[in-house]
Amino acid sequence: MRTSKRSGFTLVELLVVIAIIGTLVGLLLPAVQAAREAARRSQCSNNLKQQGLAFQNCHDTMRAFPNGGAGTSWWATPYSAETWGHSQWVRLLPFMEEAGAYSRLKWCAKGGTVLSSGWDGNAAVWQDLRIKMLICPSSSLKNNGPWNNFSSNYFGIAGAAPMQFGPQPTGSFQSTAGMAFNDDGAWGITSGRGMVPNYGNGTSNVSADAVGPQILGVNMSTCSDGTSKTLLIGEMSALVSGGPGTEGQDRRPGRNWGWHMGGLSGWRDWGPHTNNVTLRYAPNAKVLGQPGVRDWGAWADASPANSPLTSPHPGGVMTMRVDGSVQFMNDGIDLQTMTLLAVRDDGQPVSDE
Repeated sequence: MRTSKRSGFTLVELLVVIAIIGTLVGLLLPAVQAAREAARRSQCSNNLKQQGLAFQNCHDTMRAFPNGGAGTSWWATPYSAETWGHSQWVRLLPFMEEAGAYSRLKWCAKGGTVLSSGWDGNAAVWQDLRIKMLICPSSSLKNNGPWNNFSSNYFGIAGAAPMQFGPQPTGSFQSTAGMAFNDDGAWGITSGRGMVPNYGNGTSNVSADAVGPQILGVNMSTCSDGTSKTLLIGEMSALVSGGPGTEGQDRRPGRNWGWHMGGLSGWRDWGPHTNNVTLRYAPNAKVLGQPGVRDWGAWADASPANSPLTSPHPGGVMTMRVDGSVQFMNDGIDLQTMTLLAVRDDGQPVSDE
């Protein structure tokens, strides 16, 4: 009788197969990662498009965009000029398929009960409300604030640091706390010449009987540079670095307060930002600790106004313009071009980067 003898793989053959598989994985992994990032970037772009629709629908209904939140909430008697309002995202809730949450908000008139819509007065509304279009899927930033549910990855453009109050600003404007508005001291340089400033017009307070839903921002007629040539929203979804060897930090305005917090009433355009930003540095610039990108003294929980737009998307950040178009802003954009894009009325419109 003849018997057959089966032979298995030799050790050498097995090692060769393993090496081939490893090489293929090494070649395919970058492609897979790139495909995943492309999908995440597409979702980020879609988030901005949905936000753009919300802004446009709000403007169609209210004849104005929402502002960054200063002046949108009153405090208890006696009236205090320095109270936190609600952000533009709160006013946009009915246009972001969150009309139910918006209907639950409690507003108070001047001299009313302590119901600041900026934060704890409506905590029951914020605590379980997560809005997917405010979160970039590529972001790894954490939410570490004691009062927020989550912080947005998208921020309104309040203006640009070199263009604060007009073409040639003069003098020093003082806040009710005695701090110079344009002295670069506490929160950096702030502006009200963008499309999402703290106050709507930047020159006068709201009427005595106005309440949160009635207090809006600027309208498209103020965007004299053109809606396709002016920024509305920019992305902040990555850490800010200080250069080689330094650990990056989360420098989003209002990172400790959440997507619902607005600006500080009484300080108008020049008060600290929370869900808007005054552009000063190029996207993803390594400026940690520089003026306007650092916390200040006892105000360590109040984020500065000039943190750069940041993103894990390679090469730049996602932005949206007033007309709703989504644009990718490169890290190497000329600072003057970025400034002109951020200001609505500089008289020098630019069409691209």
